[in-house]
Amino acid sequence: MAQLSVRLLGTFQVSLDSQPVTGFESNKVRALLAYLVVESGQPHLRQKLADLLWPDLPARRSTTNLNQALYNLRKVICDHQVDPAFLLRTQESLQFNPHSDYWLDVEAFQSGLSQTFSWEQPSSALKHQDIAGLQAIVELYKGDFLGGMDFDVGPAFDEWRLVVQQRLQQGMIEYLHQLAEAYANQGEITPALSYARRQVEIDPLCEPAHRQLMRLLAESGQRSQALVQFKRLQVVLAEELNITPEPQTQALRDQIRNQDHITA
Repeated sequence: MAQLSVRLLGTFQVSLDSQPVTGFESNKVRALLAYLVVESGQPHLRQKLADLLWPDLPARRSTTNLNQALYNLRKVICDHQVDPAFLLRTQESLQFNPHSDYWLDVEAFQSGLSQTFSWEQPSSALKHQDIAGLQAIVELYKGDFLGGMDFDVGPAFDEWRLVVQQRLQQGMIEYLHQLAEAYANQGEITPALSYARRQVEIDPLCEPAHRQLMRLLAESGQRSQALVQFKRLQVVLAEELNITPEPQTQALRDQIRNQDHITA
């Protein structure tokens, strides 16, 4: 039995028993695999998949293209040689087999947290093994979901990719926030600042991340840098959304400026 490993966080990578899988004829074959493996919870009508990947073609032509892409996909992942097969096929539908021997970074990223600790625990209550578990999850996130690839598929696929990408980004920010708080509560400011900064890099418009970074900078004696961080947020919000920082963020700025006790 061969294990299929699929990495979609960052660069698209596929391996079979640790050997890189090559031979994909096009990015649309890669897109087909990505969609099927992420949406493995149910079968998908072949015509729907054909319309997703070739939205501008007549139904008969798009179906032919889907069949060709499926042939190439089955060949490169050796689907005909494994039991159970990676792909479940009927005349009407296709489905990635959730009971086959595979590993998907997206799935591990989403499910890993429940295996380490409950979100009901405050960050200060996290144990060493909980923090290590969170760090392992964070390491899976090598970049945005299917980031850096131009699949040239169509608007429906792009919309699906964006929805998944935003969901995973939000999950990553939550993980990083927990790690930053946990390290701050242990008095380890350097890793706390690192995790806070990474949140802002992922989503420059996330005000809770900016507030956490401002607070950590101020608490570490870097009040001037905390105020610089506020200015950066102010600029990006004005340029991207034409809005000002939230009252909570402005109140934190005032506390830092006046050297008050930080309560945010």
